[in-house]
Amino acid sequence: MKADVYVFLFLGLTFQIICANEVSEEYDPGNPHRNPTKCEVCKIVADELEYLMTETGKTHEVITQGGFDRPQKRVKYTQSEIRLIEVLESVCERVLEYNIHAERKDSRRFAKGTSETMETLKNLVNKGVNVELGIPLSMWDEPSAAVTKANQYCHFLIENYEEVIENWFFKTDHSRELSEYLCVDRVLSKEEAVCLDEVWTGKERVHGTEEEGDEESSNLKGDPGSKDTKDEL
Repeated sequence: MKADVYVFLFLGLTFQIICANEVSEEYDPGNPHRNPTKCEVCKIVADELEYLMTETGKTHEVITQGGFDRPQKRVKYTQSEIRLIEVLESVCERVLEYNIHAERKDSRRFAKGTSETMETLKNLVNKGVNVELGIPLSMWDEPSAAVTKANQYCHFLIENYEEVIENWFFKTDHSRELSEYLCVDRVLSKEEAVCLDEVWTGKERVHGTEEEGDEESSNLKGDPGSKDTKDEL
């Protein structure tokens, strides 16, 4: 038991060091494009794993499992190693579907779908306004640097906590959320786990976003025939 505790402590510390080393000395908690924290990554990974488990758990398929050093046997797909492997192999790719929503506070900045800012900019482009972001229009929907980092951290997390996830899958009551079993109990300290309680209700906006939204949109609209309209995401 002590050996397991030491392993978890070592992995958690290693993950924390990796995340910390990626953060600039000029780290700005108010910058929505800052690198993801350990808590944010674990939250995203746990959410995506649970989503994939829900989706892959809808089938009643029975498959043959085994071979080589183990006898083959028929098992339900939902209880198979194949299901777990397929989920683990696809989870980090799903992280790349996230975007930075600069108008949202804290960990809520990571979400799927188009951010309000990007939606505004795309609408301006469609109206003929020349919007310059420093990158080609074709790359606007590419994963941001922060999302790419989250994807990299995801691979580290899956690789180093695969056995923990396996134990959760095969040996525990699945009514217990993975975010608690993995993130709270094994990856994060109590102080680091604060982001797990953050949810997006529509009200958690960066200060001034709602009040200044109309003014900001007005400034962005400009005149289609004027100089470039710029906005820093």
